[in-house]
Amino acid sequence: MAVNYEVVVSEPKTARGRRSIALDPATVAALREHRSRQVQDRLAVGPLWEDSGLVFTWADGRPLHPERFSRWFDQHARAAGLPRIRLHDVRHSYATAALTAGIPAKVVSERLGHANIAITMDTYSNVLPGLDAVAAGTVARLILGPPRSKQPSAVKPLSSGRKATRRRREVKAKRLVKNGVTEGTRTPDLRDHNPTL
Repeated sequence: MAVNYEVVVSEPKTARGRRSIALDPATVAALREHRSRQVQDRLAVGPLWEDSGLVFTWADGRPLHPERFSRWFDQHARAAGLPRIRLHDVRHSYATAALTAGIPAKVVSERLGHANIAITMDTYSNVLPGLDAVAAGTVARLILGPPRSKQPSAVKPLSSGRKATRRRREVKAKRLVKNGVTEGTRTPDLRDHNPTL
């Protein structure tokens, strides 16, 4: 963070601010490449290297001011023709994309470092209504199979698509008789009438 425009390294606001998260292979490769360049910078600077312990620094190891990241982000986003958003908004874009892609809200919550899933659900509830229809269609295809008029989906149905045979006979409750005395009735066991159950 910055205090009077000076970079001050401090502890995260909460314990969840310091956590490990998985990274995709492309990000890992980019970070390794960056680390290699940083090692070369450190060797070139020699004893003048300032060991801040930070991943992104100036060529001499000094911390970068947080505002510089925001300016660089704005420049790259503008050059790519993207809409203008704050750097912090990328966090919201990530969460929205993850939820839309079907990543469980609990996983998204943990990756964002939210104290609990309720914060994630409250913050991104605008994404959830659209996901409701997607969930309904996906589960229906899983259970019922693909619609007859469309191409088969990649989701494999739990059923074969055959309808169960119906038996239309009435099942009457049985009288319980123990030692010659009627004790009442019991709910019939359907297996008595259908051995396949």
